[in-house]
Amino acid sequence: MPDEGTNSWLTPDRRRFLAGLGAGVGTGLAGCTGGDGTSTEDPGSTDGGGGNADRPTSVSVGIANGGWDLIPGLDTDFDSNKVYTLIYDNVVNLDPDGAVVPELATDWEQESETQFVFTLEEGVTFHNGSEFTAADVKYTYEWFGNNENPRKNYVEPVEDVVVEDDYTVRFDLSDPYGPFLYKVHAVMWPLSEEALDEHGEDYNQNPVGTGPYELTSWDSGNKAVLEKYDDYWKDDLPQIDEIEFRILPEDSTKVTQLETGSVDLVDRILPNQTQRIENAENVDLLTKPGVSVGRVDFNTDVEPLSDRRVRRALAWATDKQQIVDVVLTGFAEPATSVVPNSSPAYNDDVSDFDHPNGDPDRATELLSEAGYEDLSLEFLVPTRDRHENQASLLQSMFGEVGVDVTIRTMEGNAFFSTETDGDYEVAISNFTWFGDPDTLLYLFHADGLNLWNIDNQELNDLLDEQRRTVDRDERGALMDEIQTIIYEEAYSIFTYYPQRIQGLNTRIQGFEQYPNGSFRSLDGARVSE
Repeated sequence: MPDEGTNSWLTPDRRRFLAGLGAGVGTGLAGCTGGDGTSTEDPGSTDGGGGNADRPTSVSVGIANGGWDLIPGLDTDFDSNKVYTLIYDNVVNLDPDGAVVPELATDWEQESETQFVFTLEEGVTFHNGSEFTAADVKYTYEWFGNNENPRKNYVEPVEDVVVEDDYTVRFDLSDPYGPFLYKVHAVMWPLSEEALDEHGEDYNQNPVGTGPYELTSWDSGNKAVLEKYDDYWKDDLPQIDEIEFRILPEDSTKVTQLETGSVDLVDRILPNQTQRIENAENVDLLTKPGVSVGRVDFNTDVEPLSDRRVRRALAWATDKQQIVDVVLTGFAEPATSVVPNSSPAYNDDVSDFDHPNGDPDRATELLSEAGYEDLSLEFLVPTRDRHENQASLLQSMFGEVGVDVTIRTMEGNAFFSTETDGDYEVAISNFTWFGDPDTLLYLFHADGLNLWNIDNQELNDLLDEQRRTVDRDERGALMDEIQTIIYEEAYSIFTYYPQRIQGLNTRIQGFEQYPNGSFRSLDGARVSE
């Protein structure tokens, strides 16, 4: 997903992670293991935490945007995801380390390279009271295949979904598909056909899942309230009775309300505001290494950015360490790949031709070699402080090597549409993704999102091959090769890996920080008054 903000997660062992990328018969059958960055207290009783068991408990969450898509898979923003992951359960989910773990599926078996069989939980109901069965899994996959949505291509490898009985469902794939389990996670939040038929165009205000919370009110642009689902299938969960999402677009407002106790949890805290959180009473600052990467994209349809030497020269002109120090005040690391360095699929052997501190002399040499002594470029930049500040630094850095830069700012959605349409020369943004690296890597395929207008046949072939590869080691080697090509061709300058920064009121116990900022662990958290 584009332009989400700071992220972080604990690095799991590479081999364990890649087991989830490949065949892995019976992979990921253990429950959620947890991770660091949590508020750790003894779980105590199940009455909401040490207070009056009869008194409802409530948590307020500050969130930036309120125009959510509450059919999972329709969303293109992480704020929607933060809300609907509390309303729905998934067939399989990701734990805070990024490993695939069971949820509505008690387990699964890969019976061949193209066949997966899932055994489902019994006794699960949707919020409208209807029973969840294998037929709902089949319906959801067919819904994604038959309706336009951003992740429709995720179900393309599925040739058929077979209901073997009420609690057993089989997926038949047309070809081996390495990222399959992660694609299941991305779209397989079972939908209620009955609810979709009943509410029609009003479904977004009346979502029905099997998750721990129900949406009970939504004042768009102001706030929304989720209340616990009393018939939730997991024992003794959830422990918090009500979660109120308050729409707080201004970063400073979120921090102020956290300081005063008006909200209990906020995400996307800017690095320059962390000191306020550290100095506040009854508030913890949570940070983890990230799953986001800052990018400077080049449109290769534009002269002279079609010249690899020019793109590499601009990479040499970039002092990534200065961007980390100034723009992110140290809450990041210089980047080299579209795959975050916290991912075990990250290729740490990539040749570092663009040194973290840059080399203006080398940049000037390459520009001269390409025949460009003077060059003018326009930066397309979303209206966020981080990106605008980075653009100003890059404007100065590029100016040192004879490249004149003008800056055009644009609101986020308009920015994304403009870059996707190819109406730009250089664009500054970031990608965030938590899961299989294929989602990020395949963006560079000619048939992917392909913001760069590239058609590198070697790269296309490798991207297709890694999707067909189920052996974890073979697939890992292919992803290493893909990252090397993307890096050396310099389709983007990857500038920083930011940390996920969140603030949490100390009265919330058991909250577990997810790398993508998910609030899902609120289903197991409690309030200690």
